[in-house]
Amino acid sequence: MPLWTRRRLLQQLGGLGLGLVAGACGRMLETLTPTSSPTPRPDPSPTPWPSPTATAIPTDTPIPPSPTPAPTPTKTPWPPFPRPSKLGIVVQWFRDVHIVNLIVNTRMRVVKIIDDFGRAPEIKAASPNTVLIGRITRNHNFGFEEHLRDGRTDMRAAAEWYVNRFMEIYLANPLIDYWEGHNEPRPHNHEVMRLFAQFEIERMKLMAQRGLKCAIGNFPNGSPDLELWVDFLPALQTARQLGGILALHEYASPTLDAGVDPQTGEGWFTLRYRKVYRYMVPREYQIPIVITELGIDDVPTFQGPPSRGWRNYLSYWAQRGFGDPHYFYLRQLWWYDEELQKDDYVLGATVYIAGAFEEWASYEIMVEPFREMFEDYLRAHPNP
Repeated sequence: MPLWTRRRLLQQLGGLGLGLVAGACGRMLETLTPTSSPTPRPDPSPTPWPSPTATAIPTDTPIPPSPTPAPTPTKTPWPPFPRPSKLGIVVQWFRDVHIVNLIVNTRMRVVKIIDDFGRAPEIKAASPNTVLIGRITRNHNFGFEEHLRDGRTDMRAAAEWYVNRFMEIYLANPLIDYWEGHNEPRPHNHEVMRLFAQFEIERMKLMAQRGLKCAIGNFPNGSPDLELWVDFLPALQTARQLGGILALHEYASPTLDAGVDPQTGEGWFTLRYRKVYRYMVPREYQIPIVITELGIDDVPTFQGPPSRGWRNYLSYWAQRGFGDPHYFYLRQLWWYDEELQKDDYVLGATVYIAGAFEEWASYEIMVEPFREMFEDYLRAHPNP
């Protein structure tokens, strides 16, 4: 779930405005060294994954333009790309039949489920190729930082405690393809990132002993700091060996493309994963990525009246001439989906959230007319 203090990279730059922050972040990139000699040794015979072709860090990040108002929407034509959509959803609660129907009728590429795993057999029976990712929040009111209290650094013991805490749930839900660990950890320096990488390594090994696979990382929007990725490479190497995936969260405001450089196709919030794989993670460490949370959410570079989820931005978009605001949000997801099509190493992205509890109602996507529009879009680009 999104937390409003998570954008540590830009936390002290919030008052500068989007353009100035983008420039500041660009200057930060100039000080980084492309990853050519990582400390850990790669697997001698890794399974290759497609990689972006860029090899150099850009020396000048242009100030992103202001969002262009969308034309008056129509339901057609749909996007020109011929490939299936990579968009899926995050489900908090299967409270009505529309959620399952949306998944199976469109054969979604990937779905993330929070706690409510009982519908997994129904989904897999009707759409066996849908990748299911599970996240457990029940009796889970602690973060990775709790493992480090009082100077504790035994990550094997921490991982054993964590995995054993939820093993009964894991084994009771064998149709979940990947299990997340801690939600949105925030390693703030190299030492903590090295410890977190070791925790994820031990968690993957313990899960593999029971035939289970992991989604690792689960980093929040706009983080971790790019220079810390070198310390996470050992975890990526183990994930390659054990069949894991990398989970990342991407949000932006007031639009999904805010902060994205149109020349490079990279952003500091959405499409940030491209910076990670182009500059910080060598090809031999790259594993499939799933954006396990995607949507509109507060970022410190946007100082506007709306807050939290996309539904709070409907009036804001309408007042600025973006056309029907529900369809405008769909057009933003359409844009993001088209970008995902360019990166074969990205399996998909799950839009936050369906079946939301009251606290997260501003993110709810199972509302009309958006739900029908979204389903029409996915039906036009079904997965096999």
